[in-house]
Amino acid sequence: MPAYQYLQAVPQEDTGQLQEQLERELAECTEVHPTYRNKLRAFMESRGIWHICDLDYTAREEYGKSLEKQISPAACMKYVRVMDLVKLHSIKGQVRAVREKGKPTAEYENGILFLPYHPDPEIAERFINAPRKNGLAWDFGRTAPEKMKRQIFDSLHYVIGNYSGDQMLVHLHRLKGLYGFCADRGIGDIDGIEPAQADEFEGLMRASGEKRTASGIIDLCRKALFMQAAEIRWDANVWYMERLHLQPERTNPANPVKRLSFLEVAHKGNRELLKKYMRYGIGVTNLSVSMLQMEQLWVRDFLAGLGQQDVLAATEGHMEAYFQDLMEKRLRPKSYNAQALAVQHFFNFLTARGYIERAPFRVDYYLKKVVPEHNDRCVGPEVWAEILRKLPGLPEDIRLMYLHLWGIGLRVSEVCTLKGDAYYIQGKDAWVQVYQTKMRSYKRIPIPYALYRLMTVYLAKHRIKPDDYVFQNSRGGAYRSATYRLKMQEYCRKNGIEGGDYIFRSHDYRHGIATLFYDSGVSLQGVRDYLGHVYEEMTRQYVDYMPRKIERASEKYFKEHGSLAAGLKIRKGGSGSDGEQDQPERAGKL
Repeated sequence: MPAYQYLQAVPQEDTGQLQEQLERELAECTEVHPTYRNKLRAFMESRGIWHICDLDYTAREEYGKSLEKQISPAACMKYVRVMDLVKLHSIKGQVRAVREKGKPTAEYENGILFLPYHPDPEIAERFINAPRKNGLAWDFGRTAPEKMKRQIFDSLHYVIGNYSGDQMLVHLHRLKGLYGFCADRGIGDIDGIEPAQADEFEGLMRASGEKRTASGIIDLCRKALFMQAAEIRWDANVWYMERLHLQPERTNPANPVKRLSFLEVAHKGNRELLKKYMRYGIGVTNLSVSMLQMEQLWVRDFLAGLGQQDVLAATEGHMEAYFQDLMEKRLRPKSYNAQALAVQHFFNFLTARGYIERAPFRVDYYLKKVVPEHNDRCVGPEVWAEILRKLPGLPEDIRLMYLHLWGIGLRVSEVCTLKGDAYYIQGKDAWVQVYQTKMRSYKRIPIPYALYRLMTVYLAKHRIKPDDYVFQNSRGGAYRSATYRLKMQEYCRKNGIEGGDYIFRSHDYRHGIATLFYDSGVSLQGVRDYLGHVYEEMTRQYVDYMPRKIERASEKYFKEHGSLAAGLKIRKGGSGSDGEQDQPERAGKL
């Protein structure tokens, strides 16, 4: 009922009671000056709004327009702000009255949600002083697919709950742009936005003045919907691994897999088959998440290359073309075979599930012979000595992490995931317990006592508990290996290590330790056990100076037994009767 009709319908004596009630409610808002309250009361009475809890965004808009005809724009803003404060007072009062029912939340409605009037007072208070409040009004009453509007509503609250400050405002601005884009295009499901549509949205945001990449808000919405769903959405086009709660042994905290995307596969049927294959890999197999990701990427690339061709109808010709393209990438045989086998595993899954009778190729025909290769990756003593001299210029945690690489040859992922109880004394020796994320097993190795003492001081200084990560990121989780690598590369560049030409690679120090041990007389099996390898073939690839050891052994042998050339004599004289030139002859047995 319109306000003027409501006023006519209310008896005069009841109107007086309502006016008294409104005056009492406004008087309780002591944070507002009486002059401002009086003008607001006059407006509310004229509109038949008898309780401050009934103030909404529509009333706010009307109040602002009515004031524009009476006072200056600056004064108008002050009076409208008074309405906002009165509404906030009402929201807080309502919360106190129903505190036992828990924290209030906004329910989705086909109407306008104005964030400064949000039923949660904490949210309302965060926006009460926003400079441009009109941008905080979300019209969920507009004509658009209902599912999409609810998704925007949920994403809106995800942003408010997980971000703050300017970052939150930027996300809200982009989310509103995405809302308008989806409404105009009739998009009914944000998860179903295809890459071409995402590119179109990015172009529109750029044209409107957006300077940075805006299409990331689509991924943020997908994550919000995936994380907040009551059950895991295996039908989603992007999976966020945090939601799956996998066993810690299958993950690498130093380099976590955050998401699996299926959007790159254009054929919808092929996309769904890949989802089923990955669900099988996650739920049935015990593969690490990083290995599953590699398999998914390789199979995804294969399916993307098929375009709109149904993989269930793939022929030998399609497979021949795929392997030919793979050949042209000039991959190393080991990498080439890994990708070929990943595709075979996918076809084995399709066969086992009855989608096809047999694979349209024999992988043995395409596999390449793998010849073990060795790259000399040891860091020269002049380089690490220079780094050690200049190491005091780095933060404490970065220095200690480097000592773990240089001094004991750990993988960078192992250093990043060390726990507070990793260091201990057994007998007269210092040891460290390391979880090998790559091997998914623990190993214990001796360490220099000096490093043990340094770490004991560090753990006590930072109050690191036994189950805490020794080296932590800003949120208390495991230090990211990529972050450490970037910081060390920046350090080497700034300090001109090796004239500014040295590129820090953490795994090179592991080669150096293996080479040092082997060169000092440790058996290959001993080096293998120290590094935590399963096969000696892998360890051989880590030992960079095998020729040096062979050379020393040769020198020792010939020093004891004499030179090979010592047993050779040159026969004197000219050519023999058979015309042969002078030849060396054996003087005795070698």
